[in-house]
Amino acid sequence: MWIGMSCFCYCAGPSGRSIKVIMIQLRRTRTLKERLKTRIRRARGDVFVPRDFADLGEYDSVKRALRQLIVEGEIARLGYGVYARAKTNGLTGRPMLAVRGGFDGAVRQTLSKLKVDWRESDTVRQYNNGRTTQVQANPVFEVQSRFNRKLRYRNLEARFEKPYA
Repeated sequence: MWIGMSCFCYCAGPSGRSIKVIMIQLRRTRTLKERLKTRIRRARGDVFVPRDFADLGEYDSVKRALRQLIVEGEIARLGYGVYARAKTNGLTGRPMLAVRGGFDGAVRQTLSKLKVDWRESDTVRQYNNGRTTQVQANPVFEVQSRFNRKLRYRNLEARFEKPYA
C-alpha cells in the first residue's frame, strides 16, 4: 500500500505571477510484520509477549504476524503467548535461541516479565554454593504464586515447583 504526501510551494510563473505547485511524494507503508521485526530488533529484552506489541495492531493480527516470524526463524515460541529472540545457526541452518543465558535465561526473563515471584531451586543454590557437583539438565524454579504455563524449547522444558515451607 502506498501513502501519498503532498506539499505546496509557490513559484514564479512565466508571466511573473506566483503559481501554486503541488509536489507529491509517495512512500510505501510498512507491514505489521516489518514493524514487529523492527520492534524486536530494537528491544532490550530477549523475551516477548503479544501485549508488548498491542500498540501496533489487533491481537489476532499480531499473533498471525508472530507466527510468520516463527516460520522465518526470527523468533522462537517458548509457550503460550511467550516468544524469544532467535537467530539462524551457522552450522545447521536451523533457528536457535539468541537469548543471554540460553533457555535458562529465557525462562528467567519470562518469569520476571510475567511478574511471577520466583527463585532458583535448592539444587541450583547448592551447586552455586559449591556443596554439590551435580548440574541439572532442565532448569527448575521455585515459584511462590500459582503458575501453570509450560515453557519449553525443543527438548528442554522448565519445571516449576512450590517451595518448601
